[in-house]
Amino acid sequence: MKSKYLNDQKSNFGNEHSLFAVEDITAAITLTAEDSGKFYTLDSSGGAYVITLPSPTTGVRYDFAVKENTPTGAITITATGAIIFGRVLEGEVDTSNDAPGSSGATGQTSFIIGTSAIKGDSFRLVCDGTNWYAQGVAALDGSVTVA
Repeated sequence: MKSKYLNDQKSNFGNEHSLFAVEDITAAITLTAEDSGKFYTLDSSGGAYVITLPSPTTGVRYDFAVKENTPTGAITITATGAIIFGRVLEGEVDTSNDAPGSSGATGQTSFIIGTSAIKGDSFRLVCDGTNWYAQGVAALDGSVTVA
């Protein structure tokens, strides 16, 4: 009954009550705007690879989570230029290398998930049509870097 109500009211609620796609990424891929809204698990047991973001398109969103504990190779997520803003917060408390990401008005070109990442480290990228905005959490210091 509740599902029928939500489906009948979909125009009022949007897609927030719909299932979304979950896909594994294990090798190099170029994402498209049509991939928006998907949740990606990242596994580099076959070696390092690059995920290329599409040209900026308003409303595109991707969610990522590390599937492999301490990945075999680095996974680089890269944009068409230094247009990624935001930070990945780190759960580990120390005095260095915290919250890699953009600095003020200077964006980054890539976020790199390193081999010290932990299963479950995750982040989201959202595009406003010009820039990508990142937010996420990693367990260990230095497991995510930027370039």
